[in-house]
Amino acid sequence: MRQRLISMLVASLLAPAPLALAQEGGTQWSGSASLGAGYVDDDARDPSKLNEYRDLGSELEGTAGFELRGRGDRYYFNGYGENLGRDDQYLDFRGGSYGVYKYRLYSDQLRHNFGSGPGALSPFSGIGGATLTATLPNANVATWNTFDHSYKRRDWGGMAEWQATSPWYFRVDANEVKREGINVFGGANGTSPGNGFTDLPAPIDYSARNLSGEVGYSTRRGHLAVNLMHSKFENDNEVLRWNNGFFANGLDTTVLPPDNQLTRLGINGNLRQLPWRSTLAGRLVFSQLTNDVAVQTTMLHTGGLFQASNATPGTFRGDVRRTNLALSLSSRPTQALDTRVYMDYAKEDNRSTPMSFPGTALTGGTCGAAVNPNCEPELYHYRKTKIGAEGGYRLTRANRLSAGAEYADITRERIDFPETKETRVFAQWKNSSVDWVTGRVKYQILRRSSDFNPDVGALSGNPMDLYVRRFDVANVSQNLLKLGLDVTPAPWVDLGLEVLFKHNDYADTVLGRTDDERQEYYASVAVGDPKQLRGLLFVDYERVTYNSFHRVGTGNPDPATPPTATTFNWSAENEDNSWQIGMGVDWMPRSRLTLKSSLIYAQTEGSAEFSREPGAPTTALFPINNFDNTRRTTFNLKAVYEVTKHWELTGGYAHEKYRYSDIGYDNTRYVTSATATAGVVTGQFSFQPYTVDIVYGLAKYKF
Repeated sequence: MRQRLISMLVASLLAPAPLALAQEGGTQWSGSASLGAGYVDDDARDPSKLNEYRDLGSELEGTAGFELRGRGDRYYFNGYGENLGRDDQYLDFRGGSYGVYKYRLYSDQLRHNFGSGPGALSPFSGIGGATLTATLPNANVATWNTFDHSYKRRDWGGMAEWQATSPWYFRVDANEVKREGINVFGGANGTSPGNGFTDLPAPIDYSARNLSGEVGYSTRRGHLAVNLMHSKFENDNEVLRWNNGFFANGLDTTVLPPDNQLTRLGINGNLRQLPWRSTLAGRLVFSQLTNDVAVQTTMLHTGGLFQASNATPGTFRGDVRRTNLALSLSSRPTQALDTRVYMDYAKEDNRSTPMSFPGTALTGGTCGAAVNPNCEPELYHYRKTKIGAEGGYRLTRANRLSAGAEYADITRERIDFPETKETRVFAQWKNSSVDWVTGRVKYQILRRSSDFNPDVGALSGNPMDLYVRRFDVANVSQNLLKLGLDVTPAPWVDLGLEVLFKHNDYADTVLGRTDDERQEYYASVAVGDPKQLRGLLFVDYERVTYNSFHRVGTGNPDPATPPTATTFNWSAENEDNSWQIGMGVDWMPRSRLTLKSSLIYAQTEGSAEFSREPGAPTTALFPINNFDNTRRTTFNLKAVYEVTKHWELTGGYAHEKYRYSDIGYDNTRYVTSATATAGVVTGQFSFQPYTVDIVYGLAKYKF
């Protein structure tokens, strides 16, 4: 209620501005109003991918929008709206009084579609509520229920800023982000991955209300601002109950996001006109995220029985505190030289309730053997310090050389790599010796060194983890090369070329990713006068490969030991390729008529190759050749005709064809088997291909 009253108060304070404009003499108004309709013909088993982030509807659909601008001697106003009345509607109103105050009110809506119609099926009843009921296993998909797997997101709010007391100013921002609908989460059937899983259509009823206030002081010599923000997240459904077939259809519990609150204090500012034409900028931010969650007193267990969790204490109080400090000094000692030195510091301190779950039937009496018999989860902390310096020197008018170095030290609460150090250096040269050619080349080296200090007790459940080096923090040597070229050999002719090559070598990795490589190539040609006839052609290609080495089995975990019938080494090579080619033409055959067209083809292909070490079992390892493969073709043709000074007509045709193939979704079976460990899926993302044709027209009145 408090947030709602604040929003109403802000709106009432800002309302007089358009009225003031109307009463002010000499005010000039301009803008436009548009109204249109389109015919949509789609061919899709499940149109959710077609409408994932847009509202095309079906068959005949209407649309409307407006622009409004008001300018007076003292006041100004801007209004904008598009897709009025549709799922992706957007409204924005801004205005104020010059040098006195300014404001903004907005509403931004969007529906995210994941699956609907025949694509989203579930054996559960009660979808949309907090309890899902079903008798499992149920392999008769014909008896399942359909549901709309989507949620709406609406962000609405406002801002008001008072500037009349310059150089002081005061600002207030308030908004609410609301999500409503259904999303699918995975529920574990049993206590291990081998027990299967179940897709759960969970209710989404989230709201986040944010309120912030800022006071600042700004002059030519510097700026200082203090901002205080409070955010409150609420979820009307914090637990989801569902019948678990593995546990004799007992009522299982999945915990959903809990309510929480975030408070943040930020101080930022800068000092200008310092010696060497320097500017010193800084930012200091403190934040605290808190919540209170009652821990489940019992959990479903074997045979549909309930076992006490013995949680101590019974309520978890989350308290995560973050501190961020950033300082930067930018200088220009001479006309040819500019420099920057900077420092970033980040710390996360987890002061949440230490929890303990004494050994019960749930854990077999122990949790991590003698090292941690009571199942005491660790609280995650980290600290990151980064310092760097970079500079640029103009050797000549047409040649500029820049270079920089950066060092980072990170410590964290982690069972394998508690500390990491990173060093990055780069050099870049930009040349424009020829008026119609600009070239640039950048080379960067990154070295990351991590301290592998494993928590043997925590990893004792899977001794093979003592040899695994996870690539996000493992030692790595990275080399990056980036080239760019812009050429204008003649009037109305532009050529562009960009190349990127990056290689990561995880030389010290025993088990895990050993190396990866990324290549990117982009070329474009644009020819013609934009006011008459101009064409564009571009080609883009990207290739990513990553290699890894692994060991499987329950025998000796050391990958240096010979293979056995059950324990051996294997390797994988993953490759992703994507390319696009497109062309566009803009033509003005008459002064009032503009024609625009484009044709784009995009394709992605992913694959994975596997191999075994010599002496390993001879069971075939088949390659995967459809690892997220897609093909998309789009064609657009649009004509804009200015009938009169006030009237403008737009008409067009759009065609889009999308095809999708992935080993994880092709030939979807909603139930993997008839046993209690059967996996149950809803079919989300399984029926993505579509073809759509759209014909549309729009009339705009300008004033």
